[in-house]
Amino acid sequence: MRDNVQSRRRFLSLLATVVFAKVVVLSPVVRGQGQKQILVSNVRKIYIEKMANNLDQYLASSISSKFKGTVTVVLNKGDADAILRGVNIGAQTSVQATVELVDPSEKQVLWSGTAGDRSMATLGITHGGLQKIAGHLMDQMHKAMVH
Repeated sequence: MRDNVQSRRRFLSLLATVVFAKVVVLSPVVRGQGQKQILVSNVRKIYIEKMANNLDQYLASSISSKFKGTVTVVLNKGDADAILRGVNIGAQTSVQATVELVDPSEKQVLWSGTAGDRSMATLGITHGGLQKIAGHLMDQMHKAMVH
Protein backbone atom coordinates (compact mmCIF):
# COMPACT_ATOMS: atom_id res chain seq x y z
CA MET A 1 0.00 0.00 0.00
CA ARG A 2 2.88 2.29 0.79
CA ASP A 3 4.34 1.71 -2.70
CA ASN A 4 0.98 2.59 -4.21
CA VAL A 5 0.87 5.97 -2.39
CA GLN A 6 4.45 6.78 -3.42
CA SER A 7 3.66 5.88 -7.04
CA ARG A 8 0.65 8.17 -6.99
CA ARG A 9 2.70 11.02 -5.53
CA ARG A 10 5.41 10.59 -8.18
CA PHE A 11 2.79 10.49 -10.91
CA LEU A 12 1.03 13.62 -9.63
CA SER A 13 4.35 15.42 -9.23
CA LEU A 14 5.32 14.50 -12.79
CA LEU A 15 1.90 15.55 -14.07
CA ALA A 16 2.15 18.92 -12.27
CA THR A 17 5.61 19.48 -13.74
CA VAL A 18 4.40 18.76 -17.27
CA VAL A 19 1.35 21.02 -16.91
CA PHE A 20 3.49 23.82 -15.45
CA ALA A 21 6.03 23.50 -18.28
CA LYS A 22 3.27 23.69 -20.92
CA VAL A 23 1.78 26.78 -19.29
CA VAL A 24 5.16 28.52 -19.15
CA VAL A 25 6.10 27.59 -22.71
CA LEU A 26 2.73 28.29 -24.32
CA SER A 27 1.73 31.46 -22.45
CA PRO A 28 3.76 33.81 -24.70
CA VAL A 29 2.17 32.20 -27.75
CA VAL A 30 -1.33 32.67 -26.37
CA ARG A 31 -0.63 36.27 -25.32
CA GLY A 32 0.88 37.07 -28.71
CA GLN A 33 -2.17 35.86 -30.62
CA GLY A 34 -4.35 38.73 -29.42
CA GLN A 35 -1.96 41.44 -30.57
CA LYS A 36 -0.51 41.19 -34.07
CA GLN A 37 2.98 42.59 -34.59
CA ILE A 38 2.91 45.20 -37.37
CA LEU A 39 6.02 46.12 -39.32
CA VAL A 40 6.40 49.57 -40.84
CA SER A 41 7.32 47.91 -44.16
CA ASN A 42 3.87 46.24 -44.29
CA VAL A 43 1.85 49.46 -43.91
CA ARG A 44 -0.20 50.21 -47.04
CA LYS A 45 -3.09 52.37 -45.71
CA ILE A 46 -2.49 55.35 -43.42
CA TYR A 47 -5.00 57.49 -41.56
CA ILE A 48 -3.64 60.99 -40.81
CA GLU A 49 -4.92 62.74 -37.70
CA LYS A 50 -5.70 66.47 -37.87
CA MET A 51 -2.59 68.54 -37.08
CA ALA A 52 -1.80 72.18 -36.34
CA ASN A 53 -1.26 74.53 -39.29
CA ASN A 54 -2.91 71.93 -41.59
CA LEU A 55 0.32 69.90 -41.67
CA ASP A 56 -1.87 66.81 -42.15
CA GLN A 57 -2.92 68.07 -45.60
CA TYR A 58 0.69 68.58 -46.67
CA LEU A 59 1.57 65.10 -45.40
CA ALA A 60 -1.30 63.54 -47.38
CA SER A 61 -0.09 65.29 -50.52
CA SER A 62 3.48 64.21 -49.90
CA ILE A 63 2.44 60.58 -49.34
CA SER A 64 0.69 60.61 -52.71
CA SER A 65 3.76 61.92 -54.50
CA LYS A 66 6.48 59.96 -52.64
CA PHE A 67 4.82 56.55 -52.46
CA LYS A 68 3.13 56.61 -55.89
CA GLY A 69 0.18 54.40 -54.94
CA THR A 70 2.03 51.83 -52.82
CA VAL A 71 0.82 53.62 -49.69
CA THR A 72 -2.53 55.41 -49.65
CA VAL A 73 -4.24 57.79 -47.26
CA VAL A 74 -7.61 56.59 -45.97
CA LEU A 75 -10.33 58.79 -44.50
CA ASN A 76 -11.63 56.24 -41.98
CA LYS A 77 -9.41 55.31 -39.03
CA GLY A 78 -10.88 51.80 -39.01
CA ASP A 79 -9.61 51.11 -42.54
CA ALA A 80 -6.00 52.02 -41.74
CA ASP A 81 -2.98 49.77 -41.21
CA ALA A 82 -1.39 52.63 -39.24
CA ILE A 83 -2.12 56.12 -37.94
CA LEU A 84 0.11 59.14 -38.55
CA ARG A 85 -0.14 61.67 -35.75
CA GLY A 86 1.63 64.79 -34.62
CA VAL A 87 3.73 64.62 -31.50
CA ASN A 88 3.50 67.65 -29.26
CA ILE A 89 2.47 69.73 -32.26
CA GLY A 90 1.44 72.64 -30.00
CA ALA A 91 5.07 73.12 -29.02
CA GLN A 92 6.34 72.75 -32.59
CA THR A 93 7.21 75.73 -34.72
CA SER A 94 6.44 76.30 -38.37
CA VAL A 95 10.09 75.44 -39.12
CA GLN A 96 10.10 71.97 -37.49
CA ALA A 97 7.65 69.16 -36.77
CA THR A 98 7.68 65.69 -35.22
CA VAL A 99 5.24 62.95 -36.23
CA GLU A 100 4.89 59.27 -35.43
CA LEU A 101 3.31 56.33 -37.19
CA VAL A 102 1.49 54.04 -34.75
CA ASP A 103 -0.43 50.79 -35.06
CA PRO A 104 -4.27 51.00 -35.15
CA SER A 105 -4.54 50.26 -31.42
CA GLU A 106 -2.14 53.20 -30.81
CA LYS A 107 -0.04 51.05 -28.48
CA GLN A 108 3.03 50.58 -30.68
CA VAL A 109 5.12 53.25 -32.40
CA LEU A 110 6.17 51.90 -35.80
CA TRP A 111 8.20 54.93 -36.88
CA SER A 112 8.88 58.47 -35.71
CA GLY A 113 10.51 61.37 -37.48
CA THR A 114 11.41 65.01 -37.01
CA ALA A 115 12.10 67.38 -39.87
CA GLY A 116 12.59 71.05 -40.50
CA ASP A 117 11.84 73.23 -43.46
CA ARG A 118 15.42 74.22 -44.27
CA SER A 119 16.63 73.44 -47.78
CA MET A 120 20.00 71.70 -48.05
CA ALA A 121 20.41 73.07 -51.60
CA THR A 122 20.74 76.59 -50.17
CA LEU A 123 22.84 75.45 -47.17
CA GLY A 124 19.90 75.94 -44.83
CA ILE A 125 19.56 79.66 -45.47
CA THR A 126 16.03 79.60 -46.91
CA HIS A 127 12.86 78.23 -45.37
CA GLY A 128 10.49 76.04 -47.38
CA GLY A 129 7.45 76.02 -45.09
CA LEU A 130 5.09 73.19 -44.21
CA GLN A 131 5.31 71.59 -47.65
CA LYS A 132 9.08 71.19 -47.22
CA ILE A 133 8.62 69.75 -43.71
CA ALA A 134 6.09 67.22 -45.03
CA GLY A 135 8.43 66.28 -47.87
CA HIS A 136 11.37 65.71 -45.51
CA LEU A 137 9.22 63.63 -43.14
CA MET A 138 7.90 61.43 -45.94
CA ASP A 139 11.43 60.95 -47.30
CA GLN A 140 12.41 59.64 -43.86
CA MET A 141 9.36 57.39 -43.63
CA HIS A 142 9.95 56.06 -47.16
CA LYS A 143 13.52 55.08 -46.21
CA ALA A 144 12.22 53.31 -43.08
CA MET A 145 9.63 51.37 -45.09
CA VAL A 146 12.06 50.29 -47.79
CA HIS A 147 14.90 49.20 -45.49
